[in-house]
Parts: sequence; C-alpha cells; structure tokens
Amino acid sequence: MITIKDMAEIAGVSPTTVANVLHGRTKKMSKETLKKVQDVIDQSHYVSNMGARVLANYGSRIIGVIMNYDRRAENNAMADPFYGTIVGALEKEIREHGYYMMLYMAGSVEETVRLASSWNIEGLVALGCRAEDVQKMKEQLKMPVVFIDSYFQNQDCYNVGLDDFGGGYMMTNYLIRQGHRRIAFLADQQEPAGVDRERLLGYQKALEENGIIFHERDYVPISFRKQTRHTRLWEFCQERLNEYTALFFASDFYASDAVFIFQSQGIRVPQDISVVGFDDNLFAEHCRPMLTTVQQHVADKAFYAFALLQRLIRGEECIEKNIHLPVKLVIRESVQPLEP
Repeated sequence: MITIKDMAEIAGVSPTTVANVLHGRTKKMSKETLKKVQDVIDQSHYVSNMGARVLANYGSRIIGVIMNYDRRAENNAMADPFYGTIVGALEKEIREHGYYMMLYMAGSVEETVRLASSWNIEGLVALGCRAEDVQKMKEQLKMPVVFIDSYFQNQDCYNVGLDDFGGGYMMTNYLIRQGHRRIAFLADQQEPAGVDRERLLGYQKALEENGIIFHERDYVPISFRKQTRHTRLWEFCQERLNEYTALFFASDFYASDAVFIFQSQGIRVPQDISVVGFDDNLFAEHCRPMLTTVQQHVADKAFYAFALLQRLIRGEECIEKNIHLPVKLVIRESVQPLEP
C-alpha cells in the first residue's frame, strides 16, 4: 500500500505538504502544488486511515447530521420529499468540501446527545428540533452545532430556517384577494409548533388585517398517521367542508393527499373547494390540479447551514446567527377566484 512518503517523492514535495492536502489544509498552498499533489493522490487510489487521522489530531472530517424525528416508528422520513432533498443537499455540500457525513434519525434529544458525543465528529447539523430541546443540546454538546428549521429564544444558537410566518401571511392574503374569506388552516398537530405554528400565525395575521375573525375551529388538526388522517379528512368532507371556500394546508404533502380524498368523494378542486399548500415540492407539481403553494428552496438551507458550520469549526466569528431564507408564491391551478 502506498504511503504519504511515497506520494511525496512522486510529487516532488514534502510529506507534510501531502498530509496538508489530505487533511484539507490548502488555504496557503499554490494552485499548481495542490493540483500536482491531488493528481498523485488520485492516481495512487490512496485511502485515508480515519483512525490515524484522529490520533494525529487532524480531526475526523466527519460531520454528523441528526434528524430528530419522533415519528420514525410509523413513518419513513426519507420518503418525505423535504427530508430526502435536504439530506441529499447536505451530503453534497459536506462531500464537496472534503468531509464525510454520518446520518442518524434520533427519537429524542437524549439520544441525539449520546450519539453525537460518541461519534467523534467535528460538527453537527440538527434537523427538526423542538424549542425545548435546542437549549439542552447546546448545553450538553461540546462541539459546533447548527440547527435547521428550529425556533428558539436563545440567540447563542445558530439556525437556518425560512420565513414561515411570511409564507403563511402571503398565501392567506392571496386567497383573500381571490375573494375567499372563509379559509381554514390544516396541519398535523393538535397544538402547532415550530414551522407549522409560524405559518399559522402568518395566516392569522392576514385574516386580522383584512377584518376576518379567526375562530378556533378554523384550525383543523389532521394526523401524520395516514389512516387517521384519511378518516379525519373524510369526516371533514361530510360535516364541515361547506363552512369554507378555501383550505390552506401546512405542507404540499397533506394538500395533495387531501385532494385525492376529496376527488374520491366527488368533490372537485378548485370548482367546489380551493386547496393550497406550502413547500413547492414534487407533490405540488404532480397533484392534479397542480397546487398553488409557497415555494422554499430546501437545498439553500443545506448550503447556508454547512457554510455556517464550517465557520464555527474554524473558530471564526459568525455575526448572523439566525438566518431566515425568503419564500415566494407559486400560482398554479388549485384556487378558484370568487365573484366579489
């Protein structure tokens, strides 16, 4: 097996230079030297010994990605377009910067802390953390941590999220401009939290500014469990659908699922009921009619989260700690304008 010393002799550089390339310490290296050494490494099919790297204090080059997904017993999170897209985008960013990704789906903050502490990772990206868990992780983890889609009060934490409030506000105003004043908001928790809560608050703000009173029954909790959700949607069709002219779902997945249920009951979208979602993913495009929705760029969350984590790993100052990326309205076919 070829060694670092062997590659240094082939490239005509010192072993230290080869080691610096292998460990990503190339900031002060000329492009010519970097290319020469990298070509030798590639041609030699050299594989770094991770154990040796750690023992030599070069760092493991491992980034942990933990999905705090307490529904893992019932659902496959990777089948969700959001999680599939963001994990894929994170892997791309991590790999292209010379790191390795370790992925785990944790069911609790205690499990997250235990696993992250035992991996010898250089930094952690945590997805889907509840507000009460963020501070616990910050206190117990002795490594750089960047959260994605978390809402918390502590400004010492780093997070990349979305203008969820603005998205909810924007979509509701659009529905009102189309003549809808009886609008329900549907999400999968009895008490909305995190991104769903922010989207609900944006919806409520738009109603208030347009002189529309929000009643508690205008928030309709559906379930993340498929059978329960379908039962509730079917009951909603039979008992309450005529109370509204438009339904605002917290995600495209639930909106497209509802369209299927409605159509099976002979209810036409948008002729009988307008339906909108949030995310602008594959479900929005493949639904018939195609969904009007709020667009977010999931891959951008991965880009900004890893860029922020890299700065923390290098010990650099990060002025912006809580990044909220912009959203925009995507108008398609699922909203019926009403006569004034």
